[in-house]
Amino acid sequence: MENNQHIGMTSIEIGALWSAYFSETTTKCMIIHFLENVEDPDIESLLINALNICNKRIPKIKELLSKENVPIPQGFTDKDVYSEAPRLFSDPFYLYYIWFMSSMELQAHSLSMALCARSDVNDFYREVLNGSADTDTKSRELALKKGYFIRAPYIPTPQKIDFVKKKSFLTGWFGERRPLHALEITHLFKNTMTNTIGHTLITGFSQVTKSKDIRNLFVRGKEIAAKHSNIFTSILKEEELSSFESWAAYVTDSTNPPFSEKLMLYHITALNSVGIGNYGVSMSASSRRDLGTHYTRLMGEVALFTDDAANLMIEKGWLEQPPQAANRDELAR
Repeated sequence: MENNQHIGMTSIEIGALWSAYFSETTTKCMIIHFLENVEDPDIESLLINALNICNKRIPKIKELLSKENVPIPQGFTDKDVYSEAPRLFSDPFYLYYIWFMSSMELQAHSLSMALCARSDVNDFYREVLNGSADTDTKSRELALKKGYFIRAPYIPTPQKIDFVKKKSFLTGWFGERRPLHALEITHLFKNTMTNTIGHTLITGFSQVTKSKDIRNLFVRGKEIAAKHSNIFTSILKEEELSSFESWAAYVTDSTNPPFSEKLMLYHITALNSVGIGNYGVSMSASSRRDLGTHYTRLMGEVALFTDDAANLMIEKGWLEQPPQAANRDELAR
């Protein structure tokens, strides 16, 4: 017997779809500019595939939200891309960007699928995860083929299982400091990569932004990303482990904006919010006290920058308000 009872979306399901709409429309705008300038046919094929995925997801999100009479966010459109602008980044960065974004999608959407109970929403995220996983694989394989893939550091293969015998295992600043373990290396490497990509992106944005207040914020963000990358890199180098080098060469000398300032400011704000979450996860996985102290301090610095960026978006009238709970006190009045 068919059950005709309509089950409304939970706050998690509405919020996840609302957030996904911004992510997809942002990525689509970035890819549109990339495709106007890409030269490598293999990278062009990857970009076309990623654009096709965005073009499938965006109408589906609209459909799901419309079923619940949730207003469709404004997000970003073709108007936020300026087709006459010359390229701002080189082809290798296009590849890294798609690889990075697909990796971020796997993290974010796996959580969404786990928390969304309604079958149509859950099915949507299952399809999204399959697409993101496929893009992640294709990006990695292409990076290997082109010689752009950056491998994580190698460590000796363990010969046997072992147990911690000394409390100095937790020591960081004072006393005997043990070598980094594999999980700590993983997060240091990942956060270095995230900051390197963010530094490259915000470097390009800072040189094409015309508004002084936004440009100053981007310059500050560039300095923060470089500082954090240097801290993580120095920790890895203390153990004689490999890390990332600067990607400044992937930014052209163009000063003509390919994107609206609204899109650029939102993109940086959103990526920094993700970075805060990454630092929190990294801190929980790191046993050495010095690493926890680093993550706590750096997380606060990124949070302050993100707060300033959000305030700037509010001043410009660009920050869309997410769906929220009812204000019971206000309703009572």
